[in-house]
This record gives sequence, structure tokens and C-alpha cells, in this order.
Amino acid sequence: MSATVPNVGVRVFSDLTPTIASINARQTYAFMCLPAPDADASIEMHKPVVVSTEDPEAIALLGDGIAKDAITQIASEGISTDIIFSRCEEGADEEAQLGHIAGDAALKTGIWAALEALSETGLEPGLLLAPGYTSQRPGDAANPVLTAADAICDKIIDCMAIGDAPGTTREEAAAAAADFATSLNIMMGWPQVRVWRNGADAVAPMSPSWAAAILRRDAEVGNPYKAAWNRPLKGIRGVATRVSHRDGDPTSDSNFLAQAGVGTIIENKLLWAPFSTATDPTVRDYRSIKRIRTRRSVEKAFLRAMRKYNAQDLGPHLATLIFQTISEACAERQAIGALIDYEVIWDRKLNPNTLLRDGGLRVKLRFEETPDLVDLGIYTEPQPEAFDLLAENIAAALEALGDPNIRVTA
Repeated sequence: MSATVPNVGVRVFSDLTPTIASINARQTYAFMCLPAPDADASIEMHKPVVVSTEDPEAIALLGDGIAKDAITQIASEGISTDIIFSRCEEGADEEAQLGHIAGDAALKTGIWAALEALSETGLEPGLLLAPGYTSQRPGDAANPVLTAADAICDKIIDCMAIGDAPGTTREEAAAAAADFATSLNIMMGWPQVRVWRNGADAVAPMSPSWAAAILRRDAEVGNPYKAAWNRPLKGIRGVATRVSHRDGDPTSDSNFLAQAGVGTIIENKLLWAPFSTATDPTVRDYRSIKRIRTRRSVEKAFLRAMRKYNAQDLGPHLATLIFQTISEACAERQAIGALIDYEVIWDRKLNPNTLLRDGGLRVKLRFEETPDLVDLGIYTEPQPEAFDLLAENIAAALEALGDPNIRVTA
């Protein structure tokens, strides 16, 4: 009995689909949710739109105000990028405004509109921002906008939010970061920065400048696997509050803030921000922003790419393709320094007969991201035996004179 439809003659069954799925890192885009009371009517509420930093007409549609200022601040870092923007209502007071930006998870309003960005614009957020509205702590508790952003990042997977810590002291900044001590999704910046706006000095949130630094670094290397800190910010004039930094002194403000999960700026313009807010012992091992972004990017890259294998016959050939695809994707990332090493494991205990019968397949992937160097210790101590070498060098120099009246003894 023929396994195909009988036919007299010759047929060609063409399949040009690659056997190995392409696992690509995606470009990073920032998503911003802010009020824009003077925006053009074409900018609808809670509907994500794309605003290019290279498109002054699109930026002008936002009208004057915090949204336009934030996009200008990102552009002032000298980068060209598309920003996903979602407009929300203007609140009667600060608490009402926070409510509009925090939005409704079910209705996808406010910052929750980030979940609709891909379907609405074709771009998916990698960074969430709401500058000016992430520093408040109503009732001495976590900021509601960042609380929503934390949950959104779990859904998008390879997305992080950048907030701004409140106050004028490092302790206030640390307290705000502690609200998200168990999260791997939040970056917290402090202090505010000084920018030049409309011909005058102005104070602005740090988060847009930090986001721009990350976007610039990703664009430089073509992936999200490299650290963006220890590089100067280009679009700021300085900081609103001085942050002390003394190389080798862990008591300085910069180290206090870093260990508290707060990114900062030292020496007026240098971004000093290796860690997320993850300071709780349960997550502290993964506090490195570079490591978080690398792992999340790898995990996210598999989701869509591996979909091509669904609906195919489950057997040795398909399993081989899947394992080979995962291994090649990790090998590429290891080659560019994103991963130290990896293993792709067939674990029979994860693949019982009942699972295989239902069309299930479980692959175990173990890998470690390459950490960024954050703590370089150089230990010095005396070397008294060096004087033996000095004495030998002196003796050799004297003997080299060839003077019979100069004698060298042991």
C-alpha cells in the first residue's frame, strides 16, 4: 500500500524551509508611557505608536511637555532609534497621574499597553520607561508604575524597566530600590541629571539617558550581550546631586549605591551601573544587568524560532534537528563571548513514555553567561628578596667597568 497518493508520472515535492531554525537576537526598543496633553489628536490614548528620533514631525505631534522632553533626552545621547510611545490621560494630581500610567492590566491601558506594542507596531519593547513617574513612593511603598512594569517584563521575558529613585540622599535611593529587591526586571537610577533645554539649564530624570546608553551599546555590537556601564553619557551636562567616588574605597557613594541596586553617575558623566535592584539573597547571584539581559535574550530567542518544529513527526530525526539547532545557537553566542559554556541534555527522566505519547519533548539546556568584571582586586606586598637581585646588578655593573682596582666580593 502506497504511503502517498498514487500518481502516474513524475512529481516534485519542493521544501525550501531550512532544516535548522535561525535563533537570532532581536533589536532592543524602548517603550515609554506618559501623558501628552498637548499632543495631536492623531496620537490616540493607550495605543502604541512608533516615534523615530530622526523624525521631527512625529516628535512635534506629541506637543510640548514631558513626553517630548524625554524623547529629546534620548536623542541627545547621539543615537538614532525608534521609540514605542503610548499616550495616557493627564491626571488631576500626581496620584491620579500615577494611576493613569500604571494603567489597567485587563484593559491594557497605561504602561500595560506595552503588551500590545508588537501587534500594533511590529516592534516589541526591550526597555520600559515612564520618566518623571517612577520615583514616587505613595504611602511609603513601591512605585505603582514600576510594580506594573515588573509584571509586564515577566510576560515579555527579555524586557527590563528603568526607574528613577527619589530624594536627595543615597539612603532614599536605596530604600526605593529595596522595594524591588527580589525582582530581576528593574533598574533604578539616581540622581537626576542636568540637561540643556530651551536655552537654559534643567533637571531631568536619569532613566532616559541610561536607556539611551543601553540602546547605543546594543547597536554598537549588534546584540544585547555586552555591558553598557563604565561609559560616559553624552547628552547630560552633569548631575543634580554629587555622587562621591574614590577608586579603591568601598565607603564612597558609588559603591554604596551599586551594592544597594542603584545605578548612578560618577565623575559628572560616567555611567556607573552594573547591577539591577536584585539584592535579595534569593536572586542576588543574578543581579548583573549584563547577565540578566543575556539569559533573557537567549530564552526569548528560542520561543518563536523553535515554533517551526511544531506539527512535525516526533522521532529521532526531529529530535536531532532540535538539539542541533539549540547547540548551534549557543555555540554562536559562546564564540562572541556572551556565554562561557553550555550543555544540551537529553534527560530520559524528563521524557517519560506518557509525555512522548502526547507529543511532548523536553530539552534541558545548561549554560552560564559571561559576567562583566565589576570587582578587580590587586594585592601588593613587600618583596625583600628583590634586594638580592639589586645587589647582583650592582656587582655586575661594577665588574663591567673592568677597573682592576675595583673588586667585587661575595
